[in-house]
Amino acid sequence: PSCLDVMGTIAEHEMAYVAWQNRAFRFYVGARVLYGSKLYAPAAYTAAMAIELILKATLVYWDRTFVPTEGGHGVAKLTRMVKNKAGGKPSIEVPTYFYHEQRYLMTTRYPTNGKGVLVPGTFLDDLDQIFADVLLLVPFQHNTELRHSLAGRTRDALLHLRKGNKQVRRLRAALGVKLQ
Repeated sequence: PSCLDVMGTIAEHEMAYVAWQNRAFRFYVGARVLYGSKLYAPAAYTAAMAIELILKATLVYWDRTFVPTEGGHGVAKLTRMVKNKAGGKPSIEVPTYFYHEQRYLMTTRYPTNGKGVLVPGTFLDDLDQIFADVLLLVPFQHNTELRHSLAGRTRDALLHLRKGNKQVRRLRAALGVKLQ
C-alpha cells in the first residue's frame, strides 16, 4: 500500500526510498557486470555496497526516524534493523561472507597482509537472492530503475540484470512488470 494522498502525490519517505533503491540497483548491476568480467575484488566491494544500500533503502521506507548517512556500514546490524522494522517481521538472511570482518569493503580496496577475500561460486545467486528478498519487503515500487530495466526500457541494464539471474521472473511477477 502506498501513501499516496487524495491529490495523488508521493510521500516524502517513498521518494527517498526510490532514490536509495535506485542507488542500490546501480551497485547491484555493477557487481553483476564486474563478476561477469572476472573482476572479483571490485565485484565483491560493489556487491557489499549494493546490499548495504538496499537495506538502507528499506529502512528509509519503514522507519521514518532512520538516517541512512548515520547508519554505518554494518550489514549485520542493518539486517537486524530491517527484521525489526519491516512489515511482517521478515526472516531475511545475508550470507555472512558479504560482511565478515568487512573484508568486502576493506580488503578489496586496501592490501592487507594475511587477509584475502573469498568469492564463492554461489556469489551471484546469493547476491540476486538477498537483493530480491530485501527489495520485495517494500510494497512501494513506483518508477524505479529496476522496474524500467525489467520492462526492457533500459536495455543494457536488462541484459546485465537477467544474465543467469534466477530472480528475474520472481521480481517481474511481484512488481507486475512485463517485458515491453
